[in-house]
Amino acid sequence: MRKRFIHLSRLAAGPAQAQALRVAIAVVMRDADVLLVCRQDGMDIAWQFPAGIVKPGGSAQKVAVRETFNETGVHCSIRAHLGERLHPVTRALCDYFLADYVHGEAVNGDTSENVAVAWAPISDLARYIPPDRVFPPILEALEAAA
Repeated sequence: MRKRFIHLSRLAAGPAQAQALRVAIAVVMRDADVLLVCRQDGMDIAWQFPAGIVKPGGSAQKVAVRETFNETGVHCSIRAHLGERLHPVTRALCDYFLADYVHGEAVNGDTSENVAVAWAPISDLARYIPPDRVFPPILEALEAAA
């Protein structure tokens, strides 16, 4: 009986299917500043927003909040979902969230991934990330808040 149940449950589940890499990204605002992490990928160093991988069946919103805290020590709350896109460089499916700072000091909580963490003035974001690399709804949300 047990063997039959196992066999039938495997048939019902169907073949395993690959899932695209999904990433949750938090755009955390504190007054006129936005939270950034500086990642080192091989020889490249690049500023970006805190992000984390969403496991199958996981909540992108929860990952954005959790990874922001784990990477930076900053607690945030999600204000709005800014949209999603297939990232033009990494080809990962990205979910973008606008978040508000709640509390915490910005520190580098993940030295294996990040070189630094900083609050950058929204008006100077282009010094950190070229505007053509930022998802347009992020720029719109930051401009509306500034």
